[in-house]
Amino acid sequence: MRLDPRLRKLLLLMVGAIIVRSGAAAQQLLDPNHSASSAAPCIACMQAGQTPGSPSSPGNPPDQQTPDREKKDDNADKTVTIKSVFLNLPRDQKAIWTSPARLHVNDAVWLAPTVAGFGVLIGSDRHSLARARSNADAISTSDNLANGGLGVMIGVPAAMWAVGSWSGNAHERETGLLAGEAVINSFAITEALKAVFARQRPLVIGGDGKFFKDPGNGSFPSAHAMLSWTAASVLVHEYPGILTQILAYGTAGAVSVSRVTGRHHFPSDVVVGSALGWFIGHEVYERRHDPALENPPYGSFMRDSKEFDPDQLGSAFVPLDSWVYPALERLAALGYITSQFTGLRPWTRRECMRQTDEAGYMTQDLPPESEIVQTVQRLRDEFKDDGQSYTSLSVDSVYMRYMNISSEPLRNSYHIGDTIWNDYGRPFDQGNNLYTGAVLCGGVGRLFWYASGEYEHAPGRPALTQAQQNLITGMDLNPSEVPAPVATTDRFYPLDMYAGLQLDQWALTFGKESMWFGPGESGPLMLSDNADPMYTLRLTRTTPLILPSFLRHLGEIRAEFLFSKLSGHQFPARPFFNLQKISLHPTKNLEIGFTRASLWAGVGHPFTAHSLERNLTANGDSGVGVSDPGDRKSGFDFSYRLPGLRNWLTLYSDSYSDDDPSPLANPRRSAINPGLYLSHFPIVSRLDLRVEAVSTQSLTSTDRGPTFLYFNTSYHDSNTNKGYIFGNQTGRDGRTYQAWSTYHLSASTSLQFGYRDTKLSKAVLSGGLAPGGGTQSDGSTRLRWQVRPDWNLDAIVQYERWFIPALHPTAQHDVATSIQISFTPHLKNLLPSKN
Repeated sequence: MRLDPRLRKLLLLMVGAIIVRSGAAAQQLLDPNHSASSAAPCIACMQAGQTPGSPSSPGNPPDQQTPDREKKDDNADKTVTIKSVFLNLPRDQKAIWTSPARLHVNDAVWLAPTVAGFGVLIGSDRHSLARARSNADAISTSDNLANGGLGVMIGVPAAMWAVGSWSGNAHERETGLLAGEAVINSFAITEALKAVFARQRPLVIGGDGKFFKDPGNGSFPSAHAMLSWTAASVLVHEYPGILTQILAYGTAGAVSVSRVTGRHHFPSDVVVGSALGWFIGHEVYERRHDPALENPPYGSFMRDSKEFDPDQLGSAFVPLDSWVYPALERLAALGYITSQFTGLRPWTRRECMRQTDEAGYMTQDLPPESEIVQTVQRLRDEFKDDGQSYTSLSVDSVYMRYMNISSEPLRNSYHIGDTIWNDYGRPFDQGNNLYTGAVLCGGVGRLFWYASGEYEHAPGRPALTQAQQNLITGMDLNPSEVPAPVATTDRFYPLDMYAGLQLDQWALTFGKESMWFGPGESGPLMLSDNADPMYTLRLTRTTPLILPSFLRHLGEIRAEFLFSKLSGHQFPARPFFNLQKISLHPTKNLEIGFTRASLWAGVGHPFTAHSLERNLTANGDSGVGVSDPGDRKSGFDFSYRLPGLRNWLTLYSDSYSDDDPSPLANPRRSAINPGLYLSHFPIVSRLDLRVEAVSTQSLTSTDRGPTFLYFNTSYHDSNTNKGYIFGNQTGRDGRTYQAWSTYHLSASTSLQFGYRDTKLSKAVLSGGLAPGGGTQSDGSTRLRWQVRPDWNLDAIVQYERWFIPALHPTAQHDVATSIQISFTPHLKNLLPSKN
């Protein structure tokens, strides 16, 4: 389905009239005397919010004199009229279509992640839009929403033009005219791109989204999305208040989503259309807006494109395996940071800077030689280059890690256990394992991106026996399978890889992101970095928020909202995962967090607006088809610095439940992970101790077996991504006791000793194969050493003993030795500053 035929005909007539009416004027506007720098800026030249010819743009260095012709254009009458709209359209089209010719090397900082993101979307379109999840009612509702929403987005500016013309309100009149100019430009672009790319629509029989197949009814990009976001962009730029943003962007977003749920477009069609539409609206506003009409209200986040505000720049997230987290956590446990949210990680670099500044204020009376002061200074050095450039590109680190495992390890925590855990789902096996990669990040104003990728080598392994395979499939209530060997891994693989947009104190990101939603060290029960990161659309409050009025008594608040696509599932295939979490700091010593999450959709389970509504609001678990609420989960965690021992001892706990509204509603049916953290010992102030006890067994006399937690009768692969559990590595029905003691030589140099003991329930490996369950124990030593300011060493030696009769009739022993060398080249802010 395309645009409504009447609207499409009207727009085509308008374009035709413009061509006839403005032919002579267009010839004058496009003659060689009018250079590209005086024309409307290209979308590709938007980086840093600057236009070609502006004093700070790459084509015109700051120390050059601005040409008189450009000064004349800047001082010209900017009053927008119907005539000027018609005359400007040819110039707009020329600037848009010729923009690729004006790309600069610096544009790679935003162009590369953008193209990569679109490529990922296109590659995953069929995964995300299985047609089996559709139904006639959902399509009809989506069509009505899309057409109605687009009508509103075009009708509102038209009404503003009419009212402004009648009442003499120049601002309203300009808004309507610029929105019309931008929408006509977008329409011309989308019609041309549809004809060129000729992509099949998903509703067409055999419509697999192939390109260059259907020029008469192309799917790429979405016209509804492009036109809606074009109008929304102009409206928000003209009236940049928070209410306008919510209404305009919310409506445009609803139109875009409805084109996917209505099965008229693939996700990449609407994302590309939305991005193009927003940028076209932005470009038209930037070049045509009359500055004399500006009156931005309180709450605006759209600022002058040439203004440099470090507090508004995008900020990437610090990777979960960074030394920064234990350093900041220890400062908080010692009482030097009182606004830290340990149950919501990762933190942005700006948030880490904020915590560091708080610790610096609290430690200003300590002597300079104090270990705490030196830790704060080391953290300041880590983040000193952040926020210094509008456009940035940095190489954070280059690393190589070698690991050898002496004999057969455990490799399946969803069923039995893992020798190596919380390692991003990396492949490993007996023998030599190698990982070498690099981490890069960059940003342009509010836009930011992060990419870490590595070459991975891991040995293969033979297949399980048929009896062992039957045990696994029996635990999952799946049909028996023929066991298959695992081939040697040799690949380049992306780990965390995402792009984001900073929206004041919120960040909207998309891509592969590792998350850690719990206060413990062994791994959160809900979401950890034990598995390969999911592809996720995520909205997060990056800094603490205090609500107004009486709600301020709730204390500081942070929140997370995410929507993810899971991979590697078979029963059913291609499900999705959504999660919402709110954490509160009602006092400076207490943090509490509430989580609600769910698996839903997938092959055989409808992906519709109604099924999502049921997933978010249903109270019970019954229902089939579109009434199926999915596999719902809940979590509760807290962290409390104990009275009388405020700066010494912190008590925390993480809990998780399947199908209950909260673990607090029925704690004996929930998984739990309580812990204690002793920040330092008397006399030995650099030594700390952490102890945790994880139980994924029901806390009752009845062992409910492996099909109670981390499992669902409709979603047998449940809390996994690519075969690894993304919760705690204890698995589905076991108990783990774990302790760590760390001696902190400095902020980034430490020596740690750890011990772990896991017991698998008899009910997990029952059926005669393993009537005694199973055990897994290991002890480890880890040295993190900052050898030089730019060289770091991370060495681990771990001895493990495990006894799983279902795998081997006798106890097995292995030694895992790992050494990683990381080089931080201090290649920060590689691009010239745009401030």
